[in-house]
Amino acid sequence: MQKSSYGKVWLVGFGPGDPELLTIKGYKLIKTADIIFYDDLLNKEFLLKFPSEKVYVGKRKGNHSIEQSEINVLLYEAAIAGKTVVRLKGGDPMLFAHGGEEIDYLERRNIEVEVVPGITAALAAAAFTHIPLTHRGVSSSVSFITGHANREIHVPLSGTLVYYMGASNLRTIAEEVVRKGWPADTPVLLVYNVSGIDQEEYCTTLQKTIDQPGQYKTPLIIIIGEVVRLKHNYTIDYIRSEFSEHQVVVGS
Repeated sequence: MQKSSYGKVWLVGFGPGDPELLTIKGYKLIKTADIIFYDDLLNKEFLLKFPSEKVYVGKRKGNHSIEQSEINVLLYEAAIAGKTVVRLKGGDPMLFAHGGEEIDYLERRNIEVEVVPGITAALAAAAFTHIPLTHRGVSSSVSFITGHANREIHVPLSGTLVYYMGASNLRTIAEEVVRKGWPADTPVLLVYNVSGIDQEEYCTTLQKTIDQPGQYKTPLIIIIGEVVRLKHNYTIDYIRSEFSEHQVVVGS
């Protein structure tokens, strides 16, 4: 087949979950796509509005419906069949989303790829909780880090730390952050399912996370740093009462 007859692949960021946070460009592409390969954590009722063929390729901890190498092949096969392909990803395609791997695989095979950014969960969490990730006189830098349980926990030199995919590794993350010199009373905010109608927030500290890590539903964003104190009504008494009330929340 000639390259001129190939379709195009669009990597589109859906954002943190609320369809209203999708970009206008992303919405237009979903409307006109021939086929959509979509992840977990997307609003499936929203996708039902569109006539495109839809293929679920989600990957959650311990439950991969399909491996990344297989997804790469599916995207390629759809493109060489001449289809307009949307690879729809939660958050942003270029942050903890295998976007670089898919681009590399497709471009090496002469498939045209374009990326449409989406709102990543850390930025959405900051907006929905009114906690700035940077703030004059408090934090001049922020780091996004994977908190996945099967990887080494990194603690960058940064004013604010935001860990993705760390719900099952919460205690280890807190221990490592303290080991790297952060005060044990540093505030921590845990945000479940940011932007969802069931979003939940839990205020605690590094030490309390170590002593009473609890279990939390996923997806969970972990924000660590003095910026958390900027949240309205954030006091030590509030931390104690909130954590005591919610520590038994059990995730799936």
